[in-house]
Amino acid sequence: MNGRPTFFHPNAIAVLLLFALAFARPALAGPDVDLHELSWYVHVDVIDVGAGRDLAFWEAAIDAAVSSGNDLLEGPQGPVDAPCCTRITRNVSVTTFGSTGDGLDVVDSLADQNAIGAHSSTGSAAYLVDSITYCGGSQPLAIGCAVRPGCDGDGSDDPDLWMIVTVESYDDEILAAVLAHERGHNACLQHDSAAECQLMQSSVASPGLGGCLLASECSDMQAGRTTTSSGLSCTCQDVSGTSEADGTACAEVAMGVCSGGLCGDPSGDASVQLLTSAAPGVAAGGAFDDAVLVSALKGEWSTLGAWSVGSDEISALAHATDSNTTYGIVATSGDDSVVTVDASTGAITATVGAIANGTDTIVGMAYDPGATSATSDDRLVVLEVTTSDTGEFREIDPASPNTATFLGSLGFTPASLFSGLAYDSVNDLLYIATPFSPAIWQTDLSNCPACSPSGVAGTPWFRSDASLAYSADTQMLYLMGTSFGGTRTFYNVIDPATWTSVETLSLDLFQPAGLAVLPAPSPPAPAVPSTNGFGLFALAALLLGSARAYRRFMR
Repeated sequence: MNGRPTFFHPNAIAVLLLFALAFARPALAGPDVDLHELSWYVHVDVIDVGAGRDLAFWEAAIDAAVSSGNDLLEGPQGPVDAPCCTRITRNVSVTTFGSTGDGLDVVDSLADQNAIGAHSSTGSAAYLVDSITYCGGSQPLAIGCAVRPGCDGDGSDDPDLWMIVTVESYDDEILAAVLAHERGHNACLQHDSAAECQLMQSSVASPGLGGCLLASECSDMQAGRTTTSSGLSCTCQDVSGTSEADGTACAEVAMGVCSGGLCGDPSGDASVQLLTSAAPGVAAGGAFDDAVLVSALKGEWSTLGAWSVGSDEISALAHATDSNTTYGIVATSGDDSVVTVDASTGAITATVGAIANGTDTIVGMAYDPGATSATSDDRLVVLEVTTSDTGEFREIDPASPNTATFLGSLGFTPASLFSGLAYDSVNDLLYIATPFSPAIWQTDLSNCPACSPSGVAGTPWFRSDASLAYSADTQMLYLMGTSFGGTRTFYNVIDPATWTSVETLSLDLFQPAGLAVLPAPSPPAPAVPSTNGFGLFALAALLLGSARAYRRFMR
């Protein structure tokens, strides 16, 4: 996913293989994939060899978007999303269409739309153009358009459906969701705003578009396939369509393991889970009194339950890898408490320390494993915010967590906006997440007390309630937070080596506070394998924060 090289010693490969054989649950037979085969065409004026965007570039971009769009369809992004065993595929090599200067790279009239729609009569087709201003009428800022058939429940009797997607959607990093959305229209789906993470929303947050489908929408999507017998199966779902447990073996990826209903690389995001303190299903202002477990690969989440029988709220989380202990901060109007939690159940197991900080509040926590694998050099790094909204970095010794020793001042106000903390143990840097641009700040704690952070250029993922964590195993940052007044929850996996995020995912709504990276659980004991008219729809993007100065609408 992130392009980092992975090196194995031959003996290590053998050990990994033995581990997989010994501990992974066997892959079960999943449901058959309902397959949507598409021929892809790129307008000749979209080809720009000088800019590196030749036909091979666009074929690779389309393939990547198809793969990511399939993950949105197949894997759930929260409780409202039904896993859907349906996929899109490119059935032939990408080719060009049109001629230089014919104007079809900008769809701005009924004539343009009809010309593209009539181009292919050999099956469902997808067209990449520069931009769209017309889709069944004037749509000045559309980024996708598709025909919606009569919808009699048999997708195979409508073989010549078309959809149009744009270079603009690629540049905005949402081509995957746009093509899945437009294929949804081909499969009879209409616009739907029943959930914040809906794939079929009529307006979407750029660059975040959800992948959520209701069960009825999944049925329509499956019925609209073009291939009735694909020979493929969704190996991380059981025959009823329920996601298999994280850690279950799957065959679609070499030594693959299931994560959130998808088959993933065991050396990548599928190898970890995330634990957050959250207010599930609540907009801004919720109480952070529930434990929520997130599958890192694509953000599927579920509520484990309340942290305790009482009204405890956990404001920060961190997982100590050397001792395999998950710590939390219970922030109150008086002194804050350091607790340990059971990451599998969400229960607070013990109060292990009390920080005498009065009305000051710890808002973020990260784990520093130290230079060795011993627990003696471990520390918890926290950000403490005063009543005057200034901030201080402090460290807590997990062996005696009753004192938060001063490290250095944050140096910025209001400090309460610096919420999520993550410690990059590979580069010995502390990262802080914010709701403004730049979204990520960093500091070298070895420079403390002069360790005020600086913003990382090119980090546009600003979030309210920003929660951040780092995994030394995947060497990735995991970011969650809300936007639009707490009405959208977004998730990013960020590579701090390049400061790139593959995509922004809009999840089923929850408001997070604190984030910890956990190893994917050891799987359970091996299980026994079980034997009416045409309409046109245009997709558009809505500005996320202030990163892009435009608004788009969808019809």
